[in-house]
Amino acid sequence: MSLEFNYTDSSLAYGLNRMTEKMGAMLLMYSATKAAKIESKMKKNRPWTDRTGAAKARLSAKVSTPNDNTIRITLAHGVPYGIYLELAHEKNFAIIQPTVKEEAPLIVKDLQEILEKIDLKK
Repeated sequence: MSLEFNYTDSSLAYGLNRMTEKMGAMLLMYSATKAAKIESKMKKNRPWTDRTGAAKARLSAKVSTPNDNTIRITLAHGVPYGIYLELAHEKNFAIIQPTVKEEAPLIVKDLQEILEKIDLKK
């Protein structure tokens, strides 16, 4: 037995679209706030001694939306020798990978808590 349901009420469609827009905006806001905190944390906790201050100043955490279903936080060095800080000397001067390992589970936990507050199971 097959049950088919067609509903064309524009107020439902509008409400669902608004919910999607608001959720997307909220996730972008969360991501931007988190990226700023991560960038600050990387600059504060960098494991190298500054010579010129350029490596510290150019550490960044940026938010992007490569497509409609993805929000990305990208951590990067802005100096050409950033790759050496990350990979050389047995990774003793790395800041990006350790930050990702520490922050990624916290972001997942935050997002789980946000979804629990919305309670989509009802």
